[in-house]
Amino acid sequence: MTIGTVGTDGDDRAIEFAVRVPGGPEQAHFAIHRDHDQGWETARLTVDPRSDGVPVAAVEWAVEFAREYL
Repeated sequence: MTIGTVGTDGDDRAIEFAVRVPGGPEQAHFAIHRDHDQGWETARLTVDPRSDGVPVAAVEWAVEFAREYL
């Protein structure tokens, strides 16, 4: 599995991720959002509706990454 960041919203409140699984769907996209004045309890995950699902392991990795940078 390959996970990469696609970008941020420029305000460091969201990070978009792309996931590629060998032999799997072409690519899955999702984003993690967090408001500056809110804790992690209000963070949100959005999945691109064209994605055929996102592996849970990718979400776990992305959450840890986002906690460092958001």
